[in-house]
Amino acid sequence: MRLFLALIIILTALPATAQDTPPWMFESDNVRNYKNFRSLQLEPNTQTQPQAYAYQASQTQPGSALPAIRTAPIIQPPISNAQPPSTIEAMYAARILNPLTQFGYDMFGVPTDATLAALSATQKTSPSGAVQDDFVLGSGDELEILFTGQRRDRLTATINSNGLLIIPDMPPIPAAGRTIGQVRISIQSAAQNLHNTEAYISLTSVRQIGALVIGHVKRPGRKNLTVFHTVLDALMESGGIDKTGSLRQIKLVRDGRSTIIDLYALLMHGQSTVDLRLKDGDRIIVPAIGPTIAVAGEAKRPAIYEILPTRRGMRHEPHKNAEKLTLNEILDFAGGTLSPGANRFLKLSITQSGEESVTEINDAFTPAFTDGSILMISKGGEKRAGQVELTGHTLRPGLYALSRHKTLSDLLSSDAMLDEDIYPLIGVIEREDPEQLTQILLDFPLRLVLSGDYDRQLQDGDRLHLFSNTQIANLEIPTLPTAQGSTPLMDNAFNEDRIDDPVMVSFLRERSAFIRGAVRESGAYPLAQGITLDSIIAVAGGLALEANISNIEVTTMSGGANKNRETIDLTQSNADEVIIESGASIRVMQKFDKIKDNSVLLMGEVSNPGRYDLMNGDKLSDLIARAGGLTTDAYPYGAIFSRASERRAEEARYKSQSRTIKQAIARALAEDDEKVNAGKIAEARALAEELESARGAGRITIEADPAVLSVKPELDLLLQTGDRLYIPKRDLTVRVHGEVLSSASLQFREGKSPLDYIFEAGGFTFHADKDRTFVLYPDGSAQPLQVSSWNYKATFIPPGSTIVVPRDPEPFDFIQSAKDVSQILSNLAVTTIFINDVIED
Repeated sequence: MRLFLALIIILTALPATAQDTPPWMFESDNVRNYKNFRSLQLEPNTQTQPQAYAYQASQTQPGSALPAIRTAPIIQPPISNAQPPSTIEAMYAARILNPLTQFGYDMFGVPTDATLAALSATQKTSPSGAVQDDFVLGSGDELEILFTGQRRDRLTATINSNGLLIIPDMPPIPAAGRTIGQVRISIQSAAQNLHNTEAYISLTSVRQIGALVIGHVKRPGRKNLTVFHTVLDALMESGGIDKTGSLRQIKLVRDGRSTIIDLYALLMHGQSTVDLRLKDGDRIIVPAIGPTIAVAGEAKRPAIYEILPTRRGMRHEPHKNAEKLTLNEILDFAGGTLSPGANRFLKLSITQSGEESVTEINDAFTPAFTDGSILMISKGGEKRAGQVELTGHTLRPGLYALSRHKTLSDLLSSDAMLDEDIYPLIGVIEREDPEQLTQILLDFPLRLVLSGDYDRQLQDGDRLHLFSNTQIANLEIPTLPTAQGSTPLMDNAFNEDRIDDPVMVSFLRERSAFIRGAVRESGAYPLAQGITLDSIIAVAGGLALEANISNIEVTTMSGGANKNRETIDLTQSNADEVIIESGASIRVMQKFDKIKDNSVLLMGEVSNPGRYDLMNGDKLSDLIARAGGLTTDAYPYGAIFSRASERRAEEARYKSQSRTIKQAIARALAEDDEKVNAGKIAEARALAEELESARGAGRITIEADPAVLSVKPELDLLLQTGDRLYIPKRDLTVRVHGEVLSSASLQFREGKSPLDYIFEAGGFTFHADKDRTFVLYPDGSAQPLQVSSWNYKATFIPPGSTIVVPRDPEPFDFIQSAKDVSQILSNLAVTTIFINDVIED
């Protein structure tokens, strides 16, 4: 008895929810279904409906020790936003390279709960307004009737269960089963019994119907629709057909009779008659998908298609469960091939033993494809016929019919077809050699074709190349390979000005003639046969002013290695009569030197500073004398003489040193050197940028005192074009420059030492390199100074000198050696001083 009472107490203390009920005591079918569904693995993008899984339990019923569980709502599987491949798609994907999808199922989209709810709300709204006169009315339809004239009112009337339309002051009008046009005539006829009265009717709302959708749809069940809705509307309301369902054998059951609906007729041929309107009580059954085939490759619509099964009967063969289709019928499914021509058709099928067999289909009318077959369409190569192509620098590139352009003159009929930068001496025909199965190149003189002096017959498939002057000029510029070593390293814009085909480049170079001397643009120019001297001179920019037209040398190859040189006198012969062959060299002699700016610049303390022309043999003393001599304030000992060649060499050294520093930076970063921090890298980069843009001084130490030059003529320097001479004023200061606290020009005193000047400029900075301090004398020469506390030596500093304290190269210790960087920093400091001293550069 005590044990029984304890059991009763335990049972009454159980929680009153179905979820907490121990499964060994009670578990309904709904709970078991829910647990089984929750154990399934859902897709990652699954959108669940919490309300679909909520199970509610009622309160404990009187007289019962256990809670009663209500029937749970029907659990609908969630719809994924991204549908995984179906079993059929996975099966075909395992047999071919490119995955295919089942045709037609995307017409239903990928529905979600929100879109289905919106679709349902839209479809369940009763259509209203004017409809076609052939619409058949039924019980429950509501009409709006408007009377005008003697009777003026508006009312709505509903067709009752007896099929009658009851309108006040009118006899009942039969409406159910009749069209709205017939009912309109009946109402208008009844209104004629009233004096001067017209009646107008319109449909306000239609009756609701119920249709049952079952089978392989996403949301099967009974759907509340209207008589305006069709089979497709019902399928949409059901969320669409699953990929396990058939699109071709949908069954509509009405009044005990079945109608088969094939959606392929609508999807492929646009036959809207298959989309039948629904009636109350209709049933739509979507069976499982039937046999399938696949079309892959060069088809307009590659996909997996459903085919019809064979009819079962007395002569049915079990292994033949699907109809057999021809190649033409399969291509009709896929919309045909992508392009006509030589296409190959392969059939992949599985034999009874499970092996994959491949068969090439050549007969388009023999039934060969059945369930599981795959049609692979392989596009063959297309070869154009009866055409020539014009490419390159032409305003009208493209294909031309050979029948209308049989010769070069037919195709290149006017210079209006040519680009402004066209190269006129050669064009190339690329032609196929049928015997050797290779491409051959043929040159032609474009200029002579346009003038009518040359022509050539064209052949089928010829491709004509026209070039620009820029492309010809870039023939001698090598193409830079990429890391793979195959593609030119250039952008598209630059690529338009270069010929990338190495065979074409070699072909043009072999046919080059060379022109040098007194022409504006000397160089190598490819030319075709028949080109004359006047044409190549014109392409080279014409003759220069100093050209001697009576003395033009033309050197040609006269067979083998022998050369033949001929002198052409254009005063006695015409240039258009001299034929120039490939490999010829032309030299146009000069009557006088080429006109150019041959001058020097004189600045500073002279009577007449400015730019002076030079003649052969002019010396420094001659220049000073022509300028009126030195002024009384001139300081010739501090003269700064700069030469153009030295400036260019100095700037080249700076750029080379900049590249060296950048390489050292890259090497340090690649090696991840712990000694190199971000500060050192930043300073090194700044130094490299400064060297990249540094200007060269190009200073040469000279003697500029006319009195000394008259006594020592061997010191009198010969002048060159581009020389610059600056004579400063007499200076009684000494400058201190570089790593001092305050760079300054200090008063010269005979007894002052270098260290005295440095201390007057504030002393050394923290970054000063004391051991490499030097003095720059007024004439440009330099001498190191000993100014450190442990190594000091007094040195006389003349007026006009500059004491330079260079920067400590410690931040650049990872760049080769500190000595190299110290020299670089010193050279930069000296260059800056020289340039600052010159008033006009």
